[in-house]
Amino acid sequence: MKLAALTLIAALITVAGAWSAARVGALGKNAMARLLAYSSGIMISVAFLDIFPEAWQLAPEPAAAGCLAALFALFLLENFAAHSSCSEYVGDCHVHSMGTLALAAMGLHSLLDGFNMAAGFSAGQAAGLNASLGVILHKLADGVALAALLAHEGASPRRILAMSALLAAATPLGAFAVNAALSGMPPAGLSFALGASGGSLIYIAMADILPRLHTACDRLTAVFFPLGYATVIIIHMLAGH
Repeated sequence: MKLAALTLIAALITVAGAWSAARVGALGKNAMARLLAYSSGIMISVAFLDIFPEAWQLAPEPAAAGCLAALFALFLLENFAAHSSCSEYVGDCHVHSMGTLALAAMGLHSLLDGFNMAAGFSAGQAAGLNASLGVILHKLADGVALAALLAHEGASPRRILAMSALLAAATPLGAFAVNAALSGMPPAGLSFALGASGGSLIYIAMADILPRLHTACDRLTAVFFPLGYATVIIIHMLAGH
């Protein structure tokens, strides 16, 4: 039930981000940069404090292989996708003619977000809540980015809303498909999946989001990033870890 509720929240926030960008304008660049810095701190902390320790306990070698596989797969995905999903969040938006391609690339990213949420819960309640929080916080930015791309192509607010709904649906789809697959998985397979989840969270935060924030010229991102660490640690303490 927790996973279902959290994936629904993630989906709704994606649509809300797109709707706000299409109807009333996106969040200010500084506000978006701070939100993404906070989200990045959470994702990195979840990987190192929650997911990797659980994966290593199950089987160290598959965990390491899963992490490496995720890093390589996401590197290839970003090289073949003409759009980096965070480039519009804190930088100036240039004209694109690739809204459909962006939707496909971001859809794969959202499937991966659902995977991370499900894999997090397989490592424990605290890990699941932390992973879900990190995902939910950057879903708003996903919706804003997609709306910006489609608006440059001349899409109507109605079309933007429809496309964002498709993007939003990918997160719960990924979560439930992976959750079903993980239920009967042997320890080595689960360790590989957890390693892949941790690796993907690190890649998204460190290779996709944080480099963009260095161009945001907002000093407060340096405050919001460790706040993400603090959030994960507090949830750990409350969960009795």
